[in-house]
Amino acid sequence: METKWIIAYALSLGLPFFLHRAFLGSVQKRLHNMGMQRVNYRGNEVLTAGGVLIVASTTLTVGVVVLYLATSGTSTVSLNHGLLLVTGMITLAVWGWLDDCSKDESEKGFRGHFGALWREGKVTSGLWKAWGGGSTALLISLAIGQSFWTWLLAASLLTLAPNVLNLFDMRPARALKVFWLLLLIAGVAGYYSPSPASSIVDWVWLLPVITSSILLFRHDAGGKLMLGDTGANSLGFAAGYAFVIHSSSYVQVTMLFLFITLHVMAEFISFSQFIDRLPWLKRMDSWGRSAESE
Repeated sequence: METKWIIAYALSLGLPFFLHRAFLGSVQKRLHNMGMQRVNYRGNEVLTAGGVLIVASTTLTVGVVVLYLATSGTSTVSLNHGLLLVTGMITLAVWGWLDDCSKDESEKGFRGHFGALWREGKVTSGLWKAWGGGSTALLISLAIGQSFWTWLLAASLLTLAPNVLNLFDMRPARALKVFWLLLLIAGVAGYYSPSPASSIVDWVWLLPVITSSILLFRHDAGGKLMLGDTGANSLGFAAGYAFVIHSSSYVQVTMLFLFITLHVMAEFISFSQFIDRLPWLKRMDSWGRSAESE
């Protein structure tokens, strides 16, 4: 690996640590002053939209790395991968933020949101979020897809992936664990069946997201700061983007069917109850949450 990429990886790994320490206190204070407290599953008030920390840290880090690599003669294709990632994460975070700011939690799931539109002509914040996320996925996929079918596949994955994280964001740190699992699958799939656009060095763009999510873990797992739709949406987009860039079309089709299946299941069952019925899943789900009761 060239020296410039070693430096880029060091920046991607190190900068989020400094940014997290610099932003954490002020972000928590700002969220508190804005009244971003929500009642969690235990009935306790917790700050939400904490995912803004991940988005801010990732955006600034990727910006620094892009500037450094641009001056080092790096190809435009690789730089575009980083810019498209943060563009999608920021946009999805904005739509998620609007949903976090809304206190209307009367409608849940696709049936609930579309049912409200059909019965009352009411456009819920969740429906606006779905429209915004879908539009963002369509536009970003135009810059990635090499043909109509690769564009359609990318757009479908990037549309559904953000909501997959939302489906699991029902307990502290659960969405973060699902995000890490999806990235692990994308990494393994990319190693054995890479996409034509994939390059090992392009993981430099995802490293700040991973590092920032790890830094937020203890706050989320401890029941102190929720990811909120702001964080779940942006992390979901990053996970979907990892599959689009780094895995073959066969893997992408498989993940698309998995995402569709999870959305259908969520309309009929509770994932929390399903996880609680399986001891090994329950242990994984509870890992890291010992500080929650403190």
